[in-house]
Amino acid sequence: MGYIKQITIQGFKSYKDQTQIEPFSPKSNIIVGRNGSGKSNFFAAVRFVLGDDYHSMSREERQALLHEGSGSAVMSAYVEVCFDNSQDRFHTGKSEFFLRRTIGQKKDEYSLDRKNATRAEVQQILESAGFSRSNPYYIVPQGRVTALTNMKDLERLNVLKEISGSNVYETRRKDSLKLLTDTDNKRSKIDEVVKSIEERLEELQDEKEELEAYNKNDRERRCLLYTIARRDEISYENKIGEIDERRQNGMAGTDNSRELFVQNEKDIERIDTEINQLKGEIELLKEERAQLETEKRDSARNKAGVELELKELSDGQSSAQKAKRRHDAMLKDVQEKIKVRENELRRLLPQYTAKKDEELVIRSQLAETESQRKRLEDKQGRTAFYSNKRQRDDALRQEINLVNMDLATRKAVLMDTKEDIVNIQGDIENLEKEIDQLKSSIENQSDNTMNLAAQVQKARDVKDNLTDEQKLLWREENKLSSQFSNTQQQLLAAERNLSHMLDHNTSRGLETLHRLKKQHNLDGVYGTVAELLQVPDAYKTATEVSAGGSLFHVVCDNDATATKVVELLNKERGGRLTCIPLNRVKVKHAQLPNSSDAYPLLKKLTYDPAYDPAFKHIFGKTIICPDLTICASFARSHGVTALTDDGDRADNKGRLQGGWIDPNKSKLTAQHTVTRLRGEVDSFRDRKSEIARELQKIAQQITAAASELRKIDHQKGQVENSYGPMRQELRAKQAELQSKTNTIDGKQRTAAQIESAINDLGNRQSYLEAELGSDFKKTLSRDEEQELVTLAGTVQDLRRQLSQLTADRSELESRKAEIEVELHENLQPNLDQLLSQENGTSGSLNQSSRLKEAERSLKNINRTLASYDEKIQEAEGQIEESNARLLRLESLRAEKENDNREIARDIEKHQKRMDKSMQDRAQAMEGLSKVQRDIRELGTLPEEAHQKYAKWDSEKASRQLRKVNESLKKYSHINKKAFEQYENFTKQRRMLTERRVELDSSRKSIEDLIDILDQRKDEAIERTFKQVSKAFAEVFIQLVPAGIGRLVIQRKSDKEAGRRAIDDDSDEEGANGRNKKSTVENYTGVGISVSFNSKHDEQQRIQQLSGGQKSLCALALVFAIQQCDPAPFYLFDEIDANLDAQYRTAVAEMLKKLSGKGGESGEGGGQFICTTFRPEMVLVAEKCYGVSYSNKTSSIDVVNREEALDFVEGMQKS
Repeated sequence: MGYIKQITIQGFKSYKDQTQIEPFSPKSNIIVGRNGSGKSNFFAAVRFVLGDDYHSMSREERQALLHEGSGSAVMSAYVEVCFDNSQDRFHTGKSEFFLRRTIGQKKDEYSLDRKNATRAEVQQILESAGFSRSNPYYIVPQGRVTALTNMKDLERLNVLKEISGSNVYETRRKDSLKLLTDTDNKRSKIDEVVKSIEERLEELQDEKEELEAYNKNDRERRCLLYTIARRDEISYENKIGEIDERRQNGMAGTDNSRELFVQNEKDIERIDTEINQLKGEIELLKEERAQLETEKRDSARNKAGVELELKELSDGQSSAQKAKRRHDAMLKDVQEKIKVRENELRRLLPQYTAKKDEELVIRSQLAETESQRKRLEDKQGRTAFYSNKRQRDDALRQEINLVNMDLATRKAVLMDTKEDIVNIQGDIENLEKEIDQLKSSIENQSDNTMNLAAQVQKARDVKDNLTDEQKLLWREENKLSSQFSNTQQQLLAAERNLSHMLDHNTSRGLETLHRLKKQHNLDGVYGTVAELLQVPDAYKTATEVSAGGSLFHVVCDNDATATKVVELLNKERGGRLTCIPLNRVKVKHAQLPNSSDAYPLLKKLTYDPAYDPAFKHIFGKTIICPDLTICASFARSHGVTALTDDGDRADNKGRLQGGWIDPNKSKLTAQHTVTRLRGEVDSFRDRKSEIARELQKIAQQITAAASELRKIDHQKGQVENSYGPMRQELRAKQAELQSKTNTIDGKQRTAAQIESAINDLGNRQSYLEAELGSDFKKTLSRDEEQELVTLAGTVQDLRRQLSQLTADRSELESRKAEIEVELHENLQPNLDQLLSQENGTSGSLNQSSRLKEAERSLKNINRTLASYDEKIQEAEGQIEESNARLLRLESLRAEKENDNREIARDIEKHQKRMDKSMQDRAQAMEGLSKVQRDIRELGTLPEEAHQKYAKWDSEKASRQLRKVNESLKKYSHINKKAFEQYENFTKQRRMLTERRVELDSSRKSIEDLIDILDQRKDEAIERTFKQVSKAFAEVFIQLVPAGIGRLVIQRKSDKEAGRRAIDDDSDEEGANGRNKKSTVENYTGVGISVSFNSKHDEQQRIQQLSGGQKSLCALALVFAIQQCDPAPFYLFDEIDANLDAQYRTAVAEMLKKLSGKGGESGEGGGQFICTTFRPEMVLVAEKCYGVSYSNKTSSIDVVNREEALDFVEGMQKS
């Protein structure tokens, strides 16, 4: 529809802060507010942005529009209107259209959809959307209704003329009249010039006869001059052709020489590179040889030490073997004696044990028999000693108590003794186990020593292998360090070379970027164009010329990365670079020629497809052609950049560029060299770091291997040195075991004795208790006496047996002790000593293992020395080969340099010859130019000039020329340009005559156009009168249903002030007759005739009406004008201020009706935005707004209808 959706105001008049008014209704909108609150400023803001007011303001006028109030000063203001564009009325394709006008003290700017625009562009788009400049009544500010009310008839007529667009016709009519005047002036001037030309032609007619005779001789003279000059021209051309041919042949030879020179330079550069590499390799080989020789000397010294040790071990091995044989014989003898004694001891021990046991039995029987005899003897004594039973019993009880006490004591001792026996038996079992373990360890010591010796050798081999690997890595590290240093020097030289080819800012920028890329991890920076492409050598020159400075533009993934690069360069002050963000590159498809003579350069380039937009942007419109002529042709026809393989270039603007380009100064080659060397430096650096890590790891492994070797060697030493202590420990354990055995034997005898005593005491206790219970008798019984006699005889027998057994046992015990002493004090110590000597000489085993180890070490050293000799010979062979190759390369380089010196001398000589040829050619060209200039100065030649004197020689032609020149001298006074002037004047007369005819035709066309414009203007005014009159009558009836109103035209021809109403009852024939008989120029005004009370009463003129009626008539005229030329929206500022109540209601209903039509074309409806102090318009409003004023600042807010009515009623009461 194009209605106003929203208005934003900031800094304009009383609106200081940004005021964004809530969206308007597409129908009727009413704004209420107190006087001075800012309602009129709101309308002024809308007129300001639409250009309805405030044109070409001065600085003071712009300042007056800025907000003035408390706080900081407002330096600029703007008003923005958002239009609904759902029907694409503004032809932008968007649903909304934004128009903004911004002013400041020094600016006044428009913008359309946030883009700057001129005032003319704004007016043009508003007119295309339906805002007519000829009808300003879609905005009705305060006072315009009053002005219409007070208008005179003539002013009202001018308003209708303006609405009809007659001003356009008037402007075009004035322009046509001006053209008519100019045409008449041009016709007069042409007539004057034609008259003067005819007079001059009459004068020239007399001069033509003499001129004809002169021309005849002059033609012959020019023919002769042409013949002579043409022969000179041919001579010069032949001479130039010969020089050019010689020069072309010479250039071909020079080009071949230059190509050979350049090729030799490339070969020399390649040879220099190989020489430097060979020298570096030779130095590395020499260093490697020196290192190998050093290691060989170290190995030789180690070999000497091992050989000396081996000799000592071999010498010691023979004496050790003799000593070992003697030692083995003695050891065998002692071991056999020990075996004999041990066997004898084993035979003796059962006899000794049996005798001892038998002795114990007899001794026990003896003790028991003696105890029985003693009891009987004691009883016999008591019977004699005591006089009665009581005395006896008391004595018995006392003795029983003593026996009990003795019995308890002996039992306690027995328990302690048995406990000691158990403990000693445990100790004996532990000692026996320990002795068995020691014997096993002693027996296995040889095997342990052998195993540990093998482990020591294995650990030593691991350590040696790691040491060899460490040496290899050291050699590789030294070699890499040398190569790294050489490559770094080459890289620095290549970077300097590339830097000299670039401008200072680009060179510094690339250097800074290379550093920043590593520091800030700029993964999105892919590199320069030159780094990212590969191109065949044949197209390098063309690629460099095509890319130009773009060759070192930096390709990035997006604009954020590019911005970061630029910021870092600015921060570092590190030069300047151009970035190509891939996400912003939009490449248009280029139409390249489809021809075998045109090949796209892009197809010759190799690059990552991810960078395709950047490469298409730079090389997408470049082709390769065979020669510059074809390049120029395709460049003009297809708008591309065309190049030859040599870099000669033609572009679409017709420029041609070319010349010699030194391939040795190729930027691409320099960049690829830098890239290659950077890659090699990075590779060397990575390998060095890897070797350093490997060396660190191997050093740790060597430390661990050395620690393991020391550990195993220490264990081996401990095993070797533990034999003597183990033998001593074994003897100590055996002595302790013997001691424990003797102790337990004594304890067991003591226990047996205690048990025997306990038994005896038990028997005695029982006997005493039995006697205590018997009768008292003075004598023993017969049986007791007989038993006493028997016991005395038994005791004697048992003592004899015991004495014999004791003697036998003592003899066995003595022999046993003798054997044990011999074993423990003599034979066993001798065995231990011999075994100790065997282990201490372990001598033979240890020395044997050392001998084997020394032999193995010598074998390894010999193998290492052989390897060193082989490597040294290999290094010397490589050094000799490299030196020979170096000599060949240096010889080849010297040969190439000699060839280039010869080529340079040849080129210099040829250049001198070429310079001389060029001088000759320049002289010939100068002569040719002079001859050609002379031929051109001869002018147009007669037809016979080319054939008439063609067969004459130069001398004959010269003689005839002299004769003709003599004949021409008599015509020196004539006007030689008479024919030319006559022809020129004749041509001018013809052209002027034709021009006058054209002017006559133009004058007629202009007169016809003026008539048509007058006719169309009259028709437009008549049509507008009819439309406005009809609309006025309809609107007036709607506003005043009981009345009638019409417009009345006044004419000059109305002598009696007759009036003619133009209404919709007028028929077409009457209109046509009026157009034929009268014109609009006869109109003197437009009056208004109305009746408010009747449709039949006499109508009154507007001057006769009251103020309210006049305002209503003016509003009816405004509504009629709007219906004839509708707009998308209307702004009314207090149009109902002077209306009566009933008319305000009618006007409000009219607004409601028109706004309800939604801006339908031809209906005069649309959006209405009105201000009022009356309730009638508020009642029909679709949306209400309230304007408030506080702290010198206005604001507009939406209010409901009740709030708006309350405000209006309050204003009426006040």
